[in-house]
Amino acid sequence: MSDSDPSAAPAAVPPELAATYAAATRYGFLERAGGRLRCACWDTPRTARGTVVLMTGHSEFIEKYATEVVGELLARDYAVASMDWRGQGLSDRPLADRAKSHIDDFATYVADFQLFLERLVVPQAPRPVLALCHSMGAHIVLRALAEHGAGPFSAGMFVAPMTGLKREALLRAMLRLVPVRVRLEEQYLAGTGAAHGQAFVGNVLTHDERRFRFKQQWFAADPRLAIGGPTLGWCRQAARSLALLRSPGFLERIELPALVLSAAEDMLVDSATHAPVADRLRRGAFLSIAGSRHEILMETDDIRARFWEAFDHMAKGVTAPALSP
Repeated sequence: MSDSDPSAAPAAVPPELAATYAAATRYGFLERAGGRLRCACWDTPRTARGTVVLMTGHSEFIEKYATEVVGELLARDYAVASMDWRGQGLSDRPLADRAKSHIDDFATYVADFQLFLERLVVPQAPRPVLALCHSMGAHIVLRALAEHGAGPFSAGMFVAPMTGLKREALLRAMLRLVPVRVRLEEQYLAGTGAAHGQAFVGNVLTHDERRFRFKQQWFAADPRLAIGGPTLGWCRQAARSLALLRSPGFLERIELPALVLSAAEDMLVDSATHAPVADRLRRGAFLSIAGSRHEILMETDDIRARFWEAFDHMAKGVTAPALSP
């Protein structure tokens, strides 16, 4: 992706976010069976200390993190590369109803991620390469590392990883009652829908109202980014992939130095699974962020300061892997 594709850039930037937003150096698409994958790369103004591969969570998109996080990484002299997962952001969506978050199999996400690494990260990214992944993105990258090895990565930080769900037992019980039929798999999970608006009061994501609004502000600026709730099919595939992560010996394959960062007040993913996951990784470490809800990177300044302290500590000890003779 040496040349930038204007159609892969956001249509507009919310005026209230312009001061902290970092536009990518290059935007583009990767072609793969089933649709295009939107990618973005940021170069640093100075010599890069390395590259951060930034992978978002479910129903998220590149611009949400380009609003603040990317700029904070660039200020640390890291180049950044990111991709919208299939079915969200400006990547192609598998259903005619674009609002539905759907996937045929989480293996598709893994294959998409491998293509992104092979085409963009491996040939272009300054070393060392660090993975910074949130929630569903952390789940997919953990699975990719277990199945394909460390690849270009020297270390990884997995923020509130989707290694379990708070109401997973209830979800699995419901899925057992619903037959696997295409028409049913493409329906919204009960209680969700196409509506994008959410009230800050009572939300389960963050204590910070300004950052809570980022998503809606971007949806208003570029409606192509908008997305609703997950389908039954997405939920069924998520449950299957969670079972794979739990299978004996699976996560134990990962040799990459990895920090599992857990939100102590998480009401979406099951934070009780995080310490055991870190223990299963060959070089895993665990840190719980007190007072944080699920979206640690979208939390209040004091909580985010603890995240950046952890990131800087991890990054300080990371060096590029030695090249084979």
